[in-house]
Amino acid sequence: MRKALTAIALLIGLVVQAQDNQLAQIRKQYAEAKQSIENRQKADLPPNDMVVNSNYMAPGAGPVNDVTHYFYSGNYEENIETYIYTPFFITHKYNVGAKSYYEEFLFDGDSLVFYFCRSDNDETRYYWGKNGFFHEIVKGDRNMDDAFAVRLAYDLKDAFDKLMNRNY
Repeated sequence: MRKALTAIALLIGLVVQAQDNQLAQIRKQYAEAKQSIENRQKADLPPNDMVVNSNYMAPGAGPVNDVTHYFYSGNYEENIETYIYTPFFITHKYNVGAKSYYEEFLFDGDSLVFYFCRSDNDETRYYWGKNGFFHEIVKGDRNMDDAFAVRLAYDLKDAFDKLMNRNY
């Protein structure tokens, strides 16, 4: 019995250690993405970003101001003789009635690895690793379900692909 409990405790410890390593890696990637964005702005380099503004009236909510800011990288594809642009970081600000939301999406290649949402005093953070969703941090009320956050991230990424790469 003691050996079985020791083995289970060791296994749990290894799983927690692996999650901590993934979490640290994603946080490092997030810091690097933010630093890269800041460095381009400071160096007065041509922007690798695009902003999409939408203002409309929503039934029951009134005027909505929706701002999506894409930060991307470009790779030249010789076989088609053009650049292919890929977003690595997306911010999304919008309101529903009087309540405002701010979201961030961090991608590693084509995979979503981090989601953040803040509204008033509520914050939600989700982390995804190679094996899918693995960690969440919620302060106050949950702003977004993890499955819906993934769907929204890929909808925004798809919209970017259609706008920038003309991939219809």
